[in-house]
Amino acid sequence: MAKIGNYRVKKQIGEGGFGRVFQGEHTLLGTEVCLKQNRNASVEDVELLKHEAKLMWKLDEYHSIPSIKDFYELNKETGVLVMSYIEGSTLEDLIKEKGPLHAEDASWIMERLLGALYYAHCKGVIHTDVKPENVFIEPQNRDIKLIDWGLASFKPTSKTKPIGYSPKYAAPELINGSPPLPETDLYGAGIVYLRALGGDIEKKSFRKDTPTEIVSFCNRLLLYEAKERPNWDKENLIETLSSVRENVFGRRHSGTLVKVKGGDV
Repeated sequence: MAKIGNYRVKKQIGEGGFGRVFQGEHTLLGTEVCLKQNRNASVEDVELLKHEAKLMWKLDEYHSIPSIKDFYELNKETGVLVMSYIEGSTLEDLIKEKGPLHAEDASWIMERLLGALYYAHCKGVIHTDVKPENVFIEPQNRDIKLIDWGLASFKPTSKTKPIGYSPKYAAPELINGSPPLPETDLYGAGIVYLRALGGDIEKKSFRKDTPTEIVSFCNRLLLYEAKERPNWDKENLIETLSSVRENVFGRRHSGTLVKVKGGDV
């Protein structure tokens, strides 16, 4: 098997438009890791991967964000980012396999996602690509991991242009070429919540059985104008959602399993 520094590459576990992800193992410690390598060999893609590594290094202490372990340049056109290994499935894969999540589980996942975004925003980092494919669910830990920080911006200014985005999930300001804002990520979080609840992300419509308070909370995040969405300086959205959970479900905390229509995961 291939070896990169102190890490043995075991198998490929994922692939996206930019990179391939492999499961690896530290040769001395025996601990598992994820290895992300740029898919197309180019100096530009190595710089993007290095950009992602630098931003993740700033966010290395939060439980809902993968921990970076190392970075390697195999050559000028190939880089490898070493991260903590994540057990679980992406939210998108889970929905495709099992269907919409129970509203209570969609809510605790959303609360964890908001926590990750708040931490990143406090550090000056805007993810800009918050979507169901980038939210890993760890049901037994009752946690999530927000992954793929390659398009993120650090302390964007009025002149900052988005590095990229996923059109299906992007906030209007990204599509218009405007600088990313914390509210940009909140729009993405709203899309994630809507998708988890089984709603239509193109029409921004909810299933009829979605609790009204949850619909209202989510719709505030999905407002077209960024300045009309909630703002961390004015509102603790995590606390707001916790109160919504208490009003709807009678409790601020739920069980450890992810419930879907028809059973548990």
